[in-house]
Amino acid sequence: MKQRLLLAFFALSLFITSCGSDNDLNGNWRYDSEFSGTKRSGAVSFVIGNEKDQNQTLFIGTGFDGKDELKTFYKYSTNKGWERIEDFPGDARRDAVAFVVNGKGYVGTGVKEDIRYKDFYEYTPEIDDAGNEIGKWKKTPIAEFPGSKRQGAVAFSIGNEAYVGTGYGFLEGVDRKFLNDFYKYNGEVWSKIDFKGKKSRFTTAFVIKEKAYIVSGDGSLQDVWEYDPKADVNWTKKDPLDKRHNRENVQRSNAVSFVINELGYIVTGKNSSLSREVWEYDPTRDEWVERTSLENEVSPRQDALGFSLNGKGFITTGFNGRYLGDTWEFQPTVGENEDDNY
Repeated sequence: MKQRLLLAFFALSLFITSCGSDNDLNGNWRYDSEFSGTKRSGAVSFVIGNEKDQNQTLFIGTGFDGKDELKTFYKYSTNKGWERIEDFPGDARRDAVAFVVNGKGYVGTGVKEDIRYKDFYEYTPEIDDAGNEIGKWKKTPIAEFPGSKRQGAVAFSIGNEAYVGTGYGFLEGVDRKFLNDFYKYNGEVWSKIDFKGKKSRFTTAFVIKEKAYIVSGDGSLQDVWEYDPKADVNWTKKDPLDKRHNRENVQRSNAVSFVINELGYIVTGKNSSLSREVWEYDPTRDEWVERTSLENEVSPRQDALGFSLNGKGFITTGFNGRYLGDTWEFQPTVGENEDDNY
């Protein structure tokens, strides 16, 4: 009888340990704040400002709250917290993309119910005499996006140019297709660029030292691509996320990413189930290292947002059976501390 009790206790101990985060890994999750808008998934975000001056502002909007697609928008800064701003001027939508070019934010593509979009709108930040940000949306769309209508695309900015590609939508006039076409926007006009990767949707991307890294996603779970706009050969396929390289747990779709100290982090998302694992990418060595997973207080999720703000990395919003609005900071060089979770 005692032996059975000991075995049961041992099994319970293993279960409790496995449900927690990985205490032998580096990194800590710290609760930051609660998004002040409607809890949502499939939203977009962009950041405007200079990281070196520590004056960056985050903008979050659109998405889906379980009943309706949204067009409400909010901004966040470390000194003022969350504030609502002018609504997105286009149709409400989810699964859109956003980017920044020349200090202006842009939001476009996406879906409402089963209607996909290809329009983009421009946000110009302005500061009044009291130091308040009073930016405005341009009410009419910018130059027409040359690709087809889509949702679940990916976007990133390098220098004064932005890039939008992949997704789910129209291919040769037929809807509900995976896509792999890519386009560049310089603040005035769009142009098409080549992309060597698979047709995919819900990938994630981050930029380090003016090179972009596109990681995983539906249709391309094993893929990592590097884009260098200055190279003779722009696209380079990195080592795959497969068992041979012990990287299969990095694979996921609907994930988010951010950059801290020139290292990329991929967080949240799903594969066979929602993922708690956090992976750090060093582009100089093409190396992935596992970091502290989402702690017990941090709900795993998909269709969330990841962003870098003033050199720090965050996640917020998303869906895991309920719609979320909690915002968490990841501290890669700090040991896990459960006392800072709320």
